[in-house]
Amino acid sequence: MIYSLDVLPIMNNRWNMGDKLKETIYMTALSVLYSHMWYEEIELYVDEIGFKFLNMLPCAVTKMQNENRIELWMKSKINAMELQTEPFVHIDTDIFIKKKIDFSFKDVIVERKEDTYEIHYRKQVELFSKYTQNLPYWNTNLGYSYNCGIFGFNDLKLRDEFIKSYYDLEKIYIENQKNFDVLKQEGYETCILIEQYTLASLLNYKNNNPTILLKGETLTENGKYADTIGYSHFFGMKKYEKYVVDEIELRLSKIFPYWYKQIKNALEKEGVIAENPQLV
Repeated sequence: MIYSLDVLPIMNNRWNMGDKLKETIYMTALSVLYSHMWYEEIELYVDEIGFKFLNMLPCAVTKMQNENRIELWMKSKINAMELQTEPFVHIDTDIFIKKKIDFSFKDVIVERKEDTYEIHYRKQVELFSKYTQNLPYWNTNLGYSYNCGIFGFNDLKLRDEFIKSYYDLEKIYIENQKNFDVLKQEGYETCILIEQYTLASLLNYKNNNPTILLKGETLTENGKYADTIGYSHFFGMKKYEKYVVDEIELRLSKIFPYWYKQIKNALEKEGVIAENPQLV
């Protein structure tokens, strides 16, 4: 089981929400510590900034030198996946596993199939398709994508093919970034397409149906099943809503008080939070 984190994007106004370093550090710690209750082999790959606050967690913590491309905020996941030499499952840092889940799968596992193609993907796919004529796996109108909150490979050759396809699309994005800026201004997050839609296109091209963790045809059905297996995913901006942030810190302090104190001390030492917030 692997995690990855690059905190620079969330320190630099991602989603126009300002600096969310403290909130993300607490969230990542709670996610890892929940998983540590159920699984033995966990490794967190984290950038130099985040390493200062998370290196004391009771799992392998590896410091990574990331490229610091703020708009490609999920690139740390790709970097971590490239390093794996045996089957793995990657867990996003906004996921909380409150019961042991059996992650059994054949070739590849994802969280769920997404039905938001018309809202989030069509316009982006149409723009990318202007540059993808030489990519045989690229689908110009697949109609769906996969949520990769949970994302793992048993087939490392297939992992390699996905990594290559990711870099194919990243190269197109970087070389034509000015053309994609229009989409960014409209609120689209292109890096999600580069990861999730590219995966869906590749698997469709190879006639490979992934194992899907969350059963159900709709987000509501997915959520009900997630509740039964003890799985929570606060994706998007929801994780930074005040009631979620407060609940994460409360659970971290009550369930894992030792680690909470260690992390809080590190945040205070670096001036991320005040040492005596009651006086501020």
